[in-house]
Amino acid sequence: MEIISEDASHKLAVSYQLLFERNPLPMWVYDVQTLRMLAVNEAALVQYGYNKQEFVGLSLLDLHPVEDVAQVQAQLKLPLQEQPIQNVWRHIQGNGELIEVEMLAQDLEFDGVHARMVRVKDMTAQRRAEQGQHQLAQHLIEEQETLAAVVNTTTNGVISIDDEGRIQLFNPGAERIFGRTAASMAGQTVALLMPARFRQAHPQHQSKFANSRESSRMMGLSLVKGQHANGQELDLEVTISQVTVQHRQVMIAIVKDVTLRVRSEAQYRQSRAQLTELTQRLMTQEKTLVKRLAQVLHDQLGQTMAAIRMSHETILMLQSQAPSDVARMQGQMGKHISLAIQQVRQVLVDLRPPLLEEHGLAAALDNELRNRSLTQPHLDISIRIAPEVALARWPSEVEYAAFMVAREAIENALRHSGASVVAVHLSGSANAFQLVVMDSGIGMASNDLVKPGHLGILGMQERADAVGAIVTLDSQGAPDTPDASGTCVQFFWTAANSVLVS
Repeated sequence: MEIISEDASHKLAVSYQLLFERNPLPMWVYDVQTLRMLAVNEAALVQYGYNKQEFVGLSLLDLHPVEDVAQVQAQLKLPLQEQPIQNVWRHIQGNGELIEVEMLAQDLEFDGVHARMVRVKDMTAQRRAEQGQHQLAQHLIEEQETLAAVVNTTTNGVISIDDEGRIQLFNPGAERIFGRTAASMAGQTVALLMPARFRQAHPQHQSKFANSRESSRMMGLSLVKGQHANGQELDLEVTISQVTVQHRQVMIAIVKDVTLRVRSEAQYRQSRAQLTELTQRLMTQEKTLVKRLAQVLHDQLGQTMAAIRMSHETILMLQSQAPSDVARMQGQMGKHISLAIQQVRQVLVDLRPPLLEEHGLAAALDNELRNRSLTQPHLDISIRIAPEVALARWPSEVEYAAFMVAREAIENALRHSGASVVAVHLSGSANAFQLVVMDSGIGMASNDLVKPGHLGILGMQERADAVGAIVTLDSQGAPDTPDASGTCVQFFWTAANSVLVS
């Protein structure tokens, strides 16, 4: 606080009324001994919200919050010259609101009383502004620290580039991806991180993006090429953004190394292509083997069995006088021969779908369902063929695959589902068709799809993939069945997706 001489104090005592009452700054005088208010000017009354009588009735301590009183009393015990020149205190206004004020005090004699005059400056707005600026500065520091932590800990590369294409930021993720240190890349052009064949065109692409109105976009159609410090090429996903920092344009690239993923996908596609080719070859070999076996059974074994039966019947005619035991044995032999012929015919039906090669898928399915109805008379087995595909023909490999999938689905329904209804629908056109097998059974759990010894949905899928078709299975309910339960297997083929090879 300012200390003035006794002479200055006397002069102030004489002229204080003019200087005190009209002073635009809030001022008041209190008794140093009792701390009671002795005088107050108009500016102070306006600031604190009291009338003169109310204010003069206050004590100095009444202006301070209760929690600050002890500190005020401790400072008042010090001589004025030992007190701080300027103090900022919290004061209570007449309405109870707190304000922060800066006080300048000087001692004087007021009507023979040792008094102290205080000039008050309201610092509330300034202090709040300073506090706000401090909080903002702290918030900015926290944001910068958080951003730095994110940039430094992310596995992705973060690279910032100035408007001249020079690298300003090269985070640890970028160091790991490219095998280069941030120190070695500072000030270098980003083209250094690309294979040589892309470097010449890069500045033009960068300039084009900088002049565009885009704030962010992916570089390349999906992937871009990068280059490791050891010369290895990298597959990268890069998102580039442009922002303005201190009136300068800055580009920020977020780099993700997907080299391993791309290689894995390529290997998967290659393996899948090889598997599809293998499946096609196996299906071709299966058809060839089945056709040959069926031909052998029909043309050789079947003919032989028929010849044996004819010989046996001739023997019976020639030996009409044979003893009864011989006749009985000859009868048993005839039954066995008939059974063998029937079994050969059934094997032929199973190996070589009747009518498939000669008349097509629709006729073969109709014949298959008719035979099933004869052996399963207690089931409602039906087939519905759209008129436009009744006589349609598709590639033989496709018809064979569709028939075998349908046969497997029908067999599963009859053996395992407990269905009372099995329905087959065939519809489509010359370039595409859909085959649906539905049942009203118990449905199929996911672990039933790959049971050992059964083709299952995976085997069906392989057959479909081999000819560019799609097989789906829905175990939540089959449409067009009485209780909307059971399984629905669909085989869909279109010429546009055909993958048949010679």
